[in-house]
Amino acid sequence: MSYLIIVSILWSFSFGIIKYGLSGVDSSYISFIRSVIAFVFFSSISIYNIKKFSFDIKLVLIGAIQFGLMYVFYIQSYAYLPAYLIATFTITTPIFVGLASSYISNETISKNGIYAIILVLIGSFLMRFNVVNPFNYWIGFILIQFANFFFATGQVLFKQWNIKNGTKNIVYNFSQLFLGATLITSIFYFLNINNSLELTSVNLFTLIFLGLISTGLGFLFWNIGLLKVSNEKLAVMNNLIIPIAVLNSYFIFGEQINPLTFFPGIVCFYFALKAL
Repeated sequence: MSYLIIVSILWSFSFGIIKYGLSGVDSSYISFIRSVIAFVFFSSISIYNIKKFSFDIKLVLIGAIQFGLMYVFYIQSYAYLPAYLIATFTITTPIFVGLASSYISNETISKNGIYAIILVLIGSFLMRFNVVNPFNYWIGFILIQFANFFFATGQVLFKQWNIKNGTKNIVYNFSQLFLGATLITSIFYFLNINNSLELTSVNLFTLIFLGLISTGLGFLFWNIGLLKVSNEKLAVMNNLIIPIAVLNSYFIFGEQINPLTFFPGIVCFYFALKAL
């Protein structure tokens, strides 16, 4: 689980970075550029060792679902919600991982796995604090649920792909997932293109960091890590990011938390991991 833990820590910073480093930047542009940067980076790796590259349309489709469609809905939610609440609303990802496992992998989740997922959901819910505009709240919530669904489905599909293609080198073929992501995000970007877009140096640095590190290396390590755990552990690990992101929002980005609900949530996460 070390890969998933490291990436969870890395991604926990992204919520605040996007909220405050890309404020006012069109969401479809952010999704598109992050995908393009990661695609160019991994394409250079594929070209470097082209003999280990093998085109597979399934990888393109998985990338379109797991990264592309997820980004389209996820980034849009920043127009409606604060960073900590976006992190909290990923609470339902374990449910979608469980459902995808049942329908795609025909893998049932054990009683301990169900117990752990329930504890994670309770813990994540306890960490929700402050009240936002009801309209924005529900629009943001719905957007995040779509993002959770596509991200969870893509993870399970990637595990299934690896079972049948275990001999293929993941690193040299990972560019294909970002090809799929780029194709999807480009459609939404060009449908909503903003000719008056102006980027500051902070915006540019943030996009490069997110594209190369959070998106590029983050998704590579996450997908490698998910191959090393069961689907029930994967479901729980999808919510590890929530307490870390909430702490980052408090200590780094100055958002407020309620310790009376936050720390009981941490206890739920602890027992969830113990159950596995």
